[in-house]
Amino acid sequence: MAATITVAIPVYKRLTYVAQAIRSVAAQDYPAIELIVSDNGCNGDAVLNLVRANYPRPFIFRQNPVSVPIVPHFNQLLAAASGDYFVLLSDDDELAPGYLSTMVAALEAHPDAAAAISRVEVLDEQNRVVGSTADRPLPPSVMSGPDWIARWGRNEHKFVCFTTNLARAAELRAVGGYPNFDGGNGVDNALLVALSIDRSIVYCHRAIFRHRIYDTSFGKSVSVTSLARASRQFLAFLDQHPKLRAYARQYPQEWAACRAAITRVIWTTYYGRWRQLYRGREHYLAWLKAGFALPFIPAYYRRVLPEIVYSLPAVGAFARRRLAAR
Repeated sequence: MAATITVAIPVYKRLTYVAQAIRSVAAQDYPAIELIVSDNGCNGDAVLNLVRANYPRPFIFRQNPVSVPIVPHFNQLLAAASGDYFVLLSDDDELAPGYLSTMVAALEAHPDAAAAISRVEVLDEQNRVVGSTADRPLPPSVMSGPDWIARWGRNEHKFVCFTTNLARAAELRAVGGYPNFDGGNGVDNALLVALSIDRSIVYCHRAIFRHRIYDTSFGKSVSVTSLARASRQFLAFLDQHPKLRAYARQYPQEWAACRAAITRVIWTTYYGRWRQLYRGREHYLAWLKAGFALPFIPAYYRRVLPEIVYSLPAVGAFARRRLAAR
């Protein structure tokens, strides 16, 4: 008898792609799926009607009487799951056909692995694939937790994101579920770190998760204040999570390398968005202040300080004149 997979779809206010997300689960060939769709946006009957219209199998629908923050909502879904395995699917993302059966087979072939991750294809608003894990060298099929973290920190592969993966539900609960970072920023990354630090991760190229990115999608719509707060919370999580603390005591050198790699991911993510996305979105003084929102990380401030200096009107104009004169 096949193990049951819970696929959990949290919904808030964006309903544009919910039907596509649901249909992608309906198209799976895996025989034992528990679909849970949870309305956290007080949308009346709209979400339930979408599930009924697009999912021909039995399903579970839940609805919060009032909206809760995103991380408690994720953890509500994890608590409600009765499946052996758990997959979180955002309401604007999709699973390619065969995703679940391929991922379960990969994880069951490696019972010591903590999770299975897949190839990720980036979709735009018109369902066009605009990026993929396959655009860069592919990860090995099995990586130890520290090896995966090192590769992630070096940006060696185009992992894209870890929002959707396959793990055992009981093990996700055992490490505390999704950590309560502001706005849900980085919680999937942190959970995967805690889950796999002393285990291994399976990479499955034949399974495809389709992640949609657009101007109002979660990653691009988050405020700089929220991202800064979540980044600080992620850094604190590395020193406070019980499993990571235990690993650090047992393997101090290995953990020092892992912590440095994860810290690099955190600050480079924040720096890239601060420098590009938020520069045009925030008022100048607010943007300037946001540059100092992270704790003292020498590599980060070596990038930020020149950016701030050259952003000053007089300095920037002088630098442009010098460059034009060359």
